[in-house]
Amino acid sequence: MAAPKALKDELAFYEQHKPALLKTHPGQYVLVKGADLIGVFPTQSEAYKEGFHRFGRASFLVKKVEEKEFAEQVPFLAMQIQRADL
Repeated sequence: MAAPKALKDELAFYEQHKPALLKTHPGQYVLVKGADLIGVFPTQSEAYKEGFHRFGRASFLVKKVEEKEFAEQVPFLAMQIQRADL
């Protein structure tokens, strides 16, 4: 499956930095916007909360740093998230 156009830069950044992230932050969640690592968080909900706080409804990537990846794409509107106060 091709990467969504809105997340192309974010996914490219993640793939480029994945080896280093696996060494320094395995099992944690990264928040990426464009070609910038915004932060690393212990939980997915903390990463999303910060993403919504900073970027609102604009696209950003939250991804778990792990060797083996699982395909999962859930737009926040599909999860019925209307507000950033998770």
